Amino acid sequence: MAEARFSCRCGALTGRLVGIDPREGTHLVCHCADCARADRAFGGAGDAAQGVALWQTTPDRVVIETGAAHLRLTRLSPRGLNRWVAGCCGTPMFNTLKGPGMPFVGVLVARLDSAAALGPVIAHGFLDTPGGKSRHKGGLTVGARFVKRALRARMSGAWRATPFFDPESGAPVAEPEILPRDAGRS
Repeated sequence: MAEARFSCRCGALTGRLVGIDPREGTHLVCHCADCARADRAFGGAGDAAQGVALWQTTPDRVVIETGAAHLRLTRLSPRGLNRWVAGCCGTPMFNTLKGPGMPFVGVLVARLDSAAALGPVIAHGFLDTPGGKSRHKGGLTVGARFVKRALRARMSGAWRATPFFDPESGAPVAEPEILPRDAGRS
């Protein structure tokens, strides 16, 4: 299985994504308004039409080597997705669910030194349609792979190995910051 290195923009938070296998993770592009808004809030272009490329896997595959103290947890709303950024330079890095019990991480592909090992993009989420609703391309594959990975991590105990949550309490390693309503709005 392959590895890829990741880094924030200033290089203070670095690490590796281990165990990359295109059959095990999911390379997708999310076109939702929240991903675009979060990208804009931290200095990106935030174009929902272009989307945000993600590699979905389990948190045990994320190894932070330097700068773990720079991890900062943000949310767009109190109930929103956990969006982890490097506090040193405001670089968006990862997305997780609220707690470690459902092992999931979306790694922002832009933070990887190479996306070659991820394989091709196999899904697009929240694509706009002419009628104003959104649709998903490859959604069944995304869901099936998520369930398979989560069950395997739960059964093996790998779900406990996460850089994002305290192994004893399950609490996030950083206090969540709710971004202001106008952050990243266009």
